[in-house]
Amino acid sequence: MSSAPQLAPAIHNLPDSFEKQSSLAARSNIATAISCPTVLLVGRNGSWGTPVLKSLEKLGSELSYLTPQDVTPEFLRNSPYKLILLDSTVTHEQRKQLTSGLHGSKASIFYTFPVENGCWWVPALLRGQDCHGAPAFRRNEFPLELQRIFQDRTET
Repeated sequence: MSSAPQLAPAIHNLPDSFEKQSSLAARSNIATAISCPTVLLVGRNGSWGTPVLKSLEKLGSELSYLTPQDVTPEFLRNSPYKLILLDSTVTHEQRKQLTSGLHGSKASIFYTFPVENGCWWVPALLRGQDCHGAPAFRRNEFPLELQRIFQDRTET
């Protein structure tokens, strides 16, 4: 039996090589209403963990995956992604570039910080505002934070 996270049919599972641009990124120049949260997962395809993926699926998110090499602040500024999750393969320097490049936008960025038996989810940007020093979320707390973020988006 495989210990790899299983993806639900509602989640787009891209090949291991990752697509350089998803269909969402290609549509980013078209002014349309997006009915579901658009989430970009940056890093290894299998590094997200079942609780996070299930939570995003439950929230009706449309997911896209990219490698760290394919993501730039310019790309993200011209994309529909409002939530960007970075795994541990994204370097500290790149996290800083992405965060400063999206400051003032409506995007939120969280990154993983590996710990003994899992990871913490550290907020870097929340709706375009720097979150340096904000408390991190344990693996089991993060799905609740995602739900809160998406609820706040629909109320504003």
